[in-house]
Amino acid sequence: MSSRHASRAEGRDEGPGPKIPSAKFTAMRARILDAATILLAEKGLAGTTLQEVAAALSLKTTSITYYFRRKEELAAEVFTDTIDRIAEMARKAQAEPQFPARLARYVDLHLETYAAAARGTGRPLALLSDMRALEEPVRTPLVARYLGALREVRRLFGEAHDPLHKRRLTAQAQVLNEALFWSTSWLRAYALGDLASVRRRFIDILAMGILQPGKQLPNRIATTMAAAGEAIRDDFLAAAARLINAQGYRGASIDRIASEIAVTKGGFYHHLTTKEEMIVECFRSDYRRLHRIYFAGELDGAAEIVRLASFLATVLDIQFEGRHPLLRTTALQAMPQAAREVALDRFQRTAMWLAGLLVDGMAEGGLRIVDPLISANLIISTLNAANDVRGWADKQGRGNAVAIYLDILFHGLTAMDDGTDPQQLRPGG
Repeated sequence: MSSRHASRAEGRDEGPGPKIPSAKFTAMRARILDAATILLAEKGLAGTTLQEVAAALSLKTTSITYYFRRKEELAAEVFTDTIDRIAEMARKAQAEPQFPARLARYVDLHLETYAAAARGTGRPLALLSDMRALEEPVRTPLVARYLGALREVRRLFGEAHDPLHKRRLTAQAQVLNEALFWSTSWLRAYALGDLASVRRRFIDILAMGILQPGKQLPNRIATTMAAAGEAIRDDFLAAAARLINAQGYRGASIDRIASEIAVTKGGFYHHLTTKEEMIVECFRSDYRRLHRIYFAGELDGAAEIVRLASFLATVLDIQFEGRHPLLRTTALQAMPQAAREVALDRFQRTAMWLAGLLVDGMAEGGLRIVDPLISANLIISTLNAANDVRGWADKQGRGNAVAIYLDILFHGLTAMDDGTDPQQLRPGG
């Protein structure tokens, strides 16, 4: 960047000594970030242009390039803003003396941000999945910045005593963040006036999990892996899921998918007509796969808690293994509207189905009485998170990784060694 551009970008005049950016400069820059954050969430990096950002603000494109010369510069600033706000929320929550209060404070700050954005009085958090679509040298520093923010979230749980404990706390931080990121999708079903009661139920499930106090997870959880049942019958869908999870909807081109499985583009179109048709079929396939795994014959007649734990263990293993993962929720970003509606419908159906399974478990006595829809969405976000931490899972073996994630889902975020009594998290404790 030239010194002239740097001076302009910092909102100061040429001349000796830096000057504080003017209020007008700061306000306009904030408006640009507001508009860009919303557009990037809707269309992704590849689908957003500086012209659209300008149009959203009723400005000329040159008014945007005065502050950000390229779209990638603006996107990087949007992601930086969100990452820094997440880290600041975590630091504010760390000021609370014990974990229950720290967890509640961190969730409250996210919900306040969501509510302000819904009312149009605040900037939403950006969807960070599109950081993968940025080129170097921009991407690596952003990823490092997010890992720094994740470390701040991890500190909510106390200090790690050894590498194994540190990996456990990292998993808890990842699950918590993913649950909050995904909440912006299901919270739309609630009126803002209902957020107080939703917040109470959400925090309760995060903290205590879904297992009935005094109950234990089964010592032997059946593997439905062949039961993973998923000998991959459709290499196209498997390759599409891997690439979309890694690179987003727009980053996973048909050329890349075809190359992944060594077929021609013509071979792709022999099976699926369009990319939109492919991603819709991926979501439909995921819905069917989940049902096949849950209803595996070897679990007929088993207690609901055994069936649910076995089902979740299997899906977590599939996500950690990564050969044919379920599509991540972030695949919704930048999808065409028609395909997005189909995908959201599949997620909603999955949440409703999972909620029914949880109600069966509550009726049988193995699960706590909790909000089944919020719990179902927590399961969805946790399965989503698993595919993003395959390197973490490999360090301890997939079996151990599955056990940690199951423990978080069933017992909650209560594995703390900071002097807090986990019983304080129980209702009436």
